[in-house]
Amino acid sequence: MNKLCYRIVFNRARRMLVVVSELARAHGGACGGGSGRRGGSLCARITPLSFALWLASGLVGGAQAAGIVADKGAAGHQQPTVVNAANGLPQVNIQTPNDKGLSHNKFSQFDVDKRGAILNNSSVNTKTQLAGMVAANPWLAKGEAKVILNEVNSRNPSQLNGFVEVAGKKADVIIANPAGITCSGCGFINANRSTLTTGASRIENGQLKGFDVEGGQIRVEGGGMNDQSDYTQLIARSVTVNARLQANNLQVTTGRNQTDVQGNVTRVKADDGRDKPAFALDVAALGGMYAGKIALVGTERGVGVRRRRRRRERRSAWRSGCR
Repeated sequence: MNKLCYRIVFNRARRMLVVVSELARAHGGACGGGSGRRGGSLCARITPLSFALWLASGLVGGAQAAGIVADKGAAGHQQPTVVNAANGLPQVNIQTPNDKGLSHNKFSQFDVDKRGAILNNSSVNTKTQLAGMVAANPWLAKGEAKVILNEVNSRNPSQLNGFVEVAGKKADVIIANPAGITCSGCGFINANRSTLTTGASRIENGQLKGFDVEGGQIRVEGGGMNDQSDYTQLIARSVTVNARLQANNLQVTTGRNQTDVQGNVTRVKADDGRDKPAFALDVAALGGMYAGKIALVGTERGVGVRRRRRRRERRSAWRSGCR
């Protein structure tokens, strides 16, 4: 296994060369094999600069997994690279973090299927629960990220139907999509603090300060949410829980607000006269929230809470910040 070594294969469907993990199996022959038969791949040591130039020129393409697509309209240093891990799972090589440890990544689509996905925060080859061994992330030569911000610029809600695992160094993970997020069988592995939000990120002097929520809904349904993070946050205009939500420490913050990164409300926005959701928080009869600690924060006047099933927690709190 070689650091910064990737396999380049010809993708018949896309009719172009694509870059995949060095650990991925090749179609038509193994890289470096002794057979004289012409193989379907070659191995190359790729520097971040040359990789970026190849992508920009269209000579190669990332092995974009259906559902996870980097935003081509974003600045180059905010475009992650999506390749396939050895077992075929989407492996997102996050972008180089700044001096505050923030890796800022933008996507035009961020959907996760039942198999799950990898956020690669390792500068060396490393082992993961979901994908086995994954190759080193070439963007992390100067160090790993402390915070992995994933912003989704789309008209469609993100569909999170599987786990997202951080490969390598543990980090805070944020998935932010103003169009909404639906979780069915989702969760995070190897994350300190996981945040799902419909807010826009607020960054000051290179540091993530919090989120600006105008609208959007987070829905937990179907397979529910089973998060292994130390802290779990849902920050949106409204939240609906139609399935089991399991977490260690859970905070749900609803309303048109500005919050800090911990989900605490720093400013409640004035009523803009537009239609409000019927319920800020709706926990259905078939749903439920289970955690060691649950904090529920609602700020929007005239918007109710419907709870048709008991919460189960050692400690809980409901705070209303209506003005």
